[in-house]
Amino acid sequence: MSHYTFPKMTLHQLARPYHPTAPAAAGVWKMLFDRQLALLHRRAHPAFAAGVAALGLRREEVPTLARLAPLVQQHTGWTLRAAGGPLPEAEYYAALARRELPLVTRLRTFAEFDHPPHGVDLFSEVMGRLPLLLEPGYAQALQALGQVWALATTPATAALLRRFTRATFELGLLAPAGERPQFYGATLLTSTRHLHAAAAAEASRVQPLAGAAQQLRLLAVPTAGFAAEAQPYFVAQSWAELLEEIEQLRAELAHGQFSGPGSLALPTPARSFAQRPATLRQVG
Repeated sequence: MSHYTFPKMTLHQLARPYHPTAPAAAGVWKMLFDRQLALLHRRAHPAFAAGVAALGLRREEVPTLARLAPLVQQHTGWTLRAAGGPLPEAEYYAALARRELPLVTRLRTFAEFDHPPHGVDLFSEVMGRLPLLLEPGYAQALQALGQVWALATTPATAALLRRFTRATFELGLLAPAGERPQFYGATLLTSTRHLHAAAAAEASRVQPLAGAAQQLRLLAVPTAGFAAEAQPYFVAQSWAELLEEIEQLRAELAHGQFSGPGSLALPTPARSFAQRPATLRQVG
């Protein structure tokens, strides 16, 4: 009978038991991987499953940047950058503008299973970002987002971009032709709590992405994020529409149109996604 042999580790690695090469990390990764993929069945955008397969992500192996970085570079031209923890916003988004993706490399412990420190760890970074990065439209929009952040020169513009980023790349939905909206936001792909909240959201909280920046500009919510009960879920018709919305936001910021609270008004009342014409909902 064969026996599994644990890899040799340095004293430094042994002092950090949830380093990706530590034996205990394998159990954490496997449980997170199994749970999230089961919950995401038919909910995640197809690019997610395609990316998981292309990157060789699997329950039996805790991924490392040494293995993933060449694959990501080959498929996308992006560079993966190891980070010990979340970076300052300016540094993080400047990296995205250069087609570099910083990734937190620490994996959560069993004690932190549903609440990783700072809300991010190796699992949330790898599963929430990398599979979608292999989708060209997503990658282009993510780079454009990084470029827009260079225009966040005031607290008001930074707050708006923070809300927009959360509403799209963290909690965003996309509606392929003839199908219900599917998750592409990293938080929805990796957080059980947020996944269930989005799946149970009332139809009135599911809004078309067009004009999202104007709606977010008027929401009286904390700048660090949304209260769960107030968060709209914005549905993009396509990756092209997501990029178009970002480019529109860039143009408005470049011309100083977002100068402070209350400076914009919605041109027309917001409609829920369910109220949009079927022809619009069927655009991929």
